[in-house]
Amino acid sequence: MLALNKCDLKFANTEGEFTGYGSVFGVLDSKNDVIMPGAYAEVLKSSESVKVYVNHGWMRGELPIGTWSGLKEDGRGLKGTAGLVMQMPSAVNAYWSIKSGLVSGLSVAIMPDHNSIERRADGARVIHNIKALKEISIVTDPANDESRVLDVKFSEEIEKVGSIREFECLLRDVGGLDRGTAKQLVTKAKELFAQRDAGDDVRAKESSDELATAFMFRLSTFGKNI
Repeated sequence: MLALNKCDLKFANTEGEFTGYGSVFGVLDSKNDVIMPGAYAEVLKSSESVKVYVNHGWMRGELPIGTWSGLKEDGRGLKGTAGLVMQMPSAVNAYWSIKSGLVSGLSVAIMPDHNSIERRADGARVIHNIKALKEISIVTDPANDESRVLDVKFSEEIEKVGSIREFECLLRDVGGLDRGTAKQLVTKAKELFAQRDAGDDVRAKESSDELATAFMFRLSTFGKNI
């Protein structure tokens, strides 16, 4: 049984890694399933690794493109970090599809404990326990709209920026902005960063990095949200 869930994604500083939600609790998806808090508690005790696929490619005999680590339940759902094998072309394609905002979904392949399932009056299956978590896929057509991208760290691109002009070019590439708009944003960003407290260099840098990361992500997803 495949319970599809759009995911919240957060890219790490290491290329090929991102953090996201593969499953969100208490939400009715298009498969007519609702996964409840605690449903993954038992299966997460297993030492068996959970693989990353694209669109549940294992059903077509495709190879996995990475593994999940740090999987855990929190108040929202099932959260973990995916590490993709960037030497594989399919992993590279998947990574950049997500990072560019073309794809934003995750999907879990699970086997529920049928003794834990209850049926609601509307016919929905409420799942309280999951026996097996085969994999979590990057998907193009998720069924649950509750999980969304958090933010993206464009670490490599930002590290390569060595001048204002290169920063403007990055804004144009990531945000699809024209040159004039990119220049305006650069000017505004310099004004905002100048206002920050220079007394605590470390804290100021961390805060600036977070702001820059969130800013770049908003630009990368702007086009697909209008």
